[in-house]
Amino acid sequence: WIHIDNNYTIPIWDPIVHTNLTNAKIKTYKMMKGMKIDWARDPDDPRFHIFPGTPIKGRPLHTHKFHLKGTGVWEHYFLPPNDFVPGDLSCKKKPIVMMEEDHIVPGLHGNAPWATRAWRYSEVPNILLRDLEWDEWFKPQRIRGAELTERYIRFNPMMERRAHCSFPNTEFSLGMHIRHGDKYIEREVINTSRFLAFAKAFVMNGGGSIYVATDSSKVINRIMNKWPTNVVEHVIHQPAVKGLTSNGTAAFNLGVSAHRTNVEALTDVLALSKSTFFLHGLSAMSEAVLYLNPGLVERSINLEDDKYKRYRPKTFVESMMPLGKNDIKN
Repeated sequence: WIHIDNNYTIPIWDPIVHTNLTNAKIKTYKMMKGMKIDWARDPDDPRFHIFPGTPIKGRPLHTHKFHLKGTGVWEHYFLPPNDFVPGDLSCKKKPIVMMEEDHIVPGLHGNAPWATRAWRYSEVPNILLRDLEWDEWFKPQRIRGAELTERYIRFNPMMERRAHCSFPNTEFSLGMHIRHGDKYIEREVINTSRFLAFAKAFVMNGGGSIYVATDSSKVINRIMNKWPTNVVEHVIHQPAVKGLTSNGTAAFNLGVSAHRTNVEALTDVLALSKSTFFLHGLSAMSEAVLYLNPGLVERSINLEDDKYKRYRPKTFVESMMPLGKNDIKN
């Protein structure tokens, strides 16, 4: 069961939608309090960075009344991960374990060796593993991410409908995630011309729809107005998106409703996961797509990876597109 309290995660929490102003009654439930999460260290880490460990008893367990603030955020977009609801009698005598902020950042975010990451933003040497190519570095993380996603992440019907309406024909399709915005701070901003080369080859060899997801209004304008007409005829994108930047500002810092940008971003993630082939750079959204559809990994190209710098559209047509045709047959 997942509940995100009011104002806890600023980029995704919406002060209007998630505050639940229409329901003044605060939900309460009773469980046992007194457990905490210990700290752990990786013996292979010479600097001994700490991250969340096992739950331990911090003080004698005692019954405590907990108060839930807001709508909890989660169920606006996803189904509950299980049948538990606050106040369930089966859990009244069970302890609740709560993370402190340090457990999450830097604990989970930067230090935990078993956490998934979208690029090398950790300071821990045995997490960075710079001698590995990106595909090799990502492989165990993508396996864990896919397992957790299959177990806990289920989009609600509203999100499923939005993704289907945005991307109705997914057969033998190409998904593109073109992240610009504030990406220049830590990663490479990939020019649309790099994507165009593959789009042309895809269309010329019997490709279907090309779904474009981006955080940049400039990217959409360039594609729709500058790309060849025979390619643009295949391009679709989520309509009426508000969370589009025209400069180096992140989409969640544009002043647009956080709920709106949540819906738009998750619609793109779900839609892209339905594509047959996938072009992308280093991005949390791109990794989420591959967690939702792990079979897409072998039919995806990370254009930010040096391994693919000289990867030509001809190679894509000859080596990767047949994999998509085999997938359709199966």
